[in-house]
Amino acid sequence: MKIFKRSVVWVLLWGLMFNLGCQKSHQGKTYVIHPGDNDQYELQNRLINAVPGDVIQLEKGIYTFNTELSVVEDNISIRGRGHEDTILSFKDQEIGSEGIRVTGNAFVIENLAVEDTVGNAIKVLGAEGVIFRGVRVEWTNGTDSDNGAYGIYPVQCSDVLIEDCIARAASDAGIYVGQSRNVIVRRNLAEMNVAGIEIENTIGADVYENVATNNTGGLLVFDLPGLEVINGRDIRVYNNRIVGNNTPNFATEGTMVAGVPTGTGLMIMATDRVEVFENEISDNDSTAISVVSFLITGRKISQSRYDPYPEGIYLYDNSYQGGGTNPKGEVATELLPHLGKPFPNIFYDGIINPDRPMSEDSPVLVIDEKEGTTFANVNLESFTQENLDAGTYQISRDIHAHSGAMSRLASIVLNPLKKLPSDLSQTANIYRSAPRLLSEWGLFKGALAEQAPVEGVLPYELNAHLFSDYTTKRRFIRLPKGQKMKYHAKDTFEFPVGTVIAKTFSYPTDMRDSGLGESLLETRIEFREASGWYGYSYIWNDEQTDADLSLGGGSLDVSWIHKDGQERALKYVVPDANQCIACHSSYKTFEPIGTTARNLNRVGKQRGENQLTLWNHLGLIDGLASDPPRMANYEDSNSGSLDDRARAWLDVNCAHCHRPGGSARSSGLHFQYGQQNMEKLGVWKSPVATGRGSGGRLYDIVPGKPEQSILMHRIESSETGVRMPNLARSIPHLEGVELIRNWILEMNPTEDF
Repeated sequence: MKIFKRSVVWVLLWGLMFNLGCQKSHQGKTYVIHPGDNDQYELQNRLINAVPGDVIQLEKGIYTFNTELSVVEDNISIRGRGHEDTILSFKDQEIGSEGIRVTGNAFVIENLAVEDTVGNAIKVLGAEGVIFRGVRVEWTNGTDSDNGAYGIYPVQCSDVLIEDCIARAASDAGIYVGQSRNVIVRRNLAEMNVAGIEIENTIGADVYENVATNNTGGLLVFDLPGLEVINGRDIRVYNNRIVGNNTPNFATEGTMVAGVPTGTGLMIMATDRVEVFENEISDNDSTAISVVSFLITGRKISQSRYDPYPEGIYLYDNSYQGGGTNPKGEVATELLPHLGKPFPNIFYDGIINPDRPMSEDSPVLVIDEKEGTTFANVNLESFTQENLDAGTYQISRDIHAHSGAMSRLASIVLNPLKKLPSDLSQTANIYRSAPRLLSEWGLFKGALAEQAPVEGVLPYELNAHLFSDYTTKRRFIRLPKGQKMKYHAKDTFEFPVGTVIAKTFSYPTDMRDSGLGESLLETRIEFREASGWYGYSYIWNDEQTDADLSLGGGSLDVSWIHKDGQERALKYVVPDANQCIACHSSYKTFEPIGTTARNLNRVGKQRGENQLTLWNHLGLIDGLASDPPRMANYEDSNSGSLDDRARAWLDVNCAHCHRPGGSARSSGLHFQYGQQNMEKLGVWKSPVATGRGSGGRLYDIVPGKPEQSILMHRIESSETGVRMPNLARSIPHLEGVELIRNWILEMNPTEDF
């Protein structure tokens, strides 16, 4: 096997020299990084070593990246010299699905541009206190369905401020706030996106003094099913200019916004208590304001808690000019003979909750607009061929039927950013004191490449393993002397402080003949400190005598002879420390993934004994159950049913992110082995934040039809920004793809929730 090393590894040496020169006490410093040949590695290293209070100052110029950047520490600020002067370019991105991924609280990014990411530009997940200020996100090739889905993208956040920003050419939403609370979006420009600004499944938002122009839809206030946070409400939209949003819809078919008609000014769908006032809404070809139920989409709904009907909508003192002259969309086409042109300023589908009809005490829609405002309640549920033939279908244009007043919503007041102590964080201190060589961990005896564990180091195997581009893996655990691991039936085992978990990745020279040797690529270490788990990657040297710490990750050009006798080659990616956290985190807490009872409950090849039974006999497990659960081996058809094996594959390849607390939790997909909720597995579930990853398909899984299922498209793909998982592999797992295809084929096509 040939390996040509190492396009990123040297960042270790630069980072260590830099770190060793730092003071033990750190008081929140400003670090200046200039554009140049090393800018990616310098910024990546600084983000890994960041501590609360740090400011990263980027200068004028263009910074280029081929990988996503991650911010996991709290109280970090990234600043540029202006959105036209400091440009972060991701046009050559090969790794990750975002440009910048953030999970730290009190995050500030300002006065810079992020351009041409393969997926979302800047995603902030689960943070308290977020500020986007003076940021431009843009896909410079203009409107294109291959562009990233979201530009500015806080999700499941609280106390969010987005101000004085620009978003252009997102294939979904330029500025998107999802499943969040307490939000202000003000003085921004959104243009040439499918959706200029979108507030989705959010509770409490003020959206004002923005300009939304030349989008497909200017401003959307949506509430969608299948997510962790549903039934958004209390949104104020005021003093905005929503003008000329007539750009043809370029979203990927299957995404929710692909159904937004070109020429939409403001669309309110399924959200309650939305107050819209003093906006200028003009020259939008379809209609100025649409108020509709989710039922208008024709998509399936499963969640019993989800309310698909908009209620408490209050429209007043808005200015309407022009528009409605060229309405688009399937519904508009069907209604055009009955409504005529121009379409009304306010379009209402008239679909109300049959269990909670409109009343004076609980109005669905109240309109207090100026004389001359046009309106139509199209009573869409009664728009049937039977009523059309009978001449009983009627459209109500009586705007006065919705006159009245509602109580005003309170303005949003953001809580101040929480400032944490600026002393050197535990994470930075631990990274700075990590062993520089793998050999320093003392896990192996003799030649290190032989991977022969010393006494007290336990080799172990898993029933089902994460696919990593067909690498071979060796796994080991070392417990502190005299200590035990604590058994859990469902979760990963609890390990004592001082535990080491190691995993070495390698490729054999020829997968058909193990006697021809192999080359070791990296060894990953998880170490249990008193403050929690920490992860490190060590990249093997060319001589295969040792491996060097590389907090900044790396990439290796590798080739091997595959099982079919064909030579294969790829760029193998070693994750940086922050990317490790993205997969191993549960609500920001790092934890091991594979060390669960169901995955460890098997006979180990080396000793020929059940691993758990052996460890219990050695006194290394506390509380082992008499009959621990067991996961199927997805590679062995005798280990379980097709359903068991498919769920095992999804658990080990997807559920580390797609679970409650995981980094993909906002999708609403949860792939844990015991998942019983079919919608959370993706059955008949509409996609969220998928972008071109939808492949033009409407649901994550369509029973009996893998070719119509988004899940299949994503696990089959090798394309950056589409493939799933997006960090753990670069080529598809052909055997896993076939397994999931057969699993979906076996599902009853009529299966519902």
